[in-house]
Amino acid sequence: MKTIKILFLAGIIFLTACKTKNNEQENKVQQTDSASVASIIPENLTGQIPEKTLQLSEKQAVLLIQNFHLTNRCATCRSIEAAARKTLETYFKNEITEGRIVFSVIDVDDEANSKIAEKYQAAGSGLFVTRLFKGKEETKDLTDDAFSYARNEEAKFIEIIKAQITEYLK
Repeated sequence: MKTIKILFLAGIIFLTACKTKNNEQENKVQQTDSASVASIIPENLTGQIPEKTLQLSEKQAVLLIQNFHLTNRCATCRSIEAAARKTLETYFKNEITEGRIVFSVIDVDDEANSKIAEKYQAAGSGLFVTRLFKGKEETKDLTDDAFSYARNEEAKFIEIIKAQITEYLK
């Protein structure tokens, strides 16, 4: 009986760990971070690769930054997106404008996104950087780093993303 109670409590904790908090300050920070870069980063909610980007990939490396999430997002999940956007806004504006970098924010709970979520084996939150060049793909999974640093050590996480993007753009 004691074991069942412990398992029950562990299950509740697990299921609620990534629920969205309704903390006004947290929501205000998220809105500010996302709004500051929305103007230069085109909305891409399905992970589709624009034709311009596919054409460029035959001549030079292009990157897909895929940020997967569940419909109900925790503070860390929102911090991952905000840090990724901040990195792109700060260091890679030109590459976004040129179509060399495409940033996608993809809800894995949406059935329409099941194929791309399956491709990246994303059942929940995840951050992937994929390099496309002359028909070849190379992907780096930054999910562990994202969860380790995005919320409490944003500067360190931004440096990790920046380094990976810079390496893949070569």
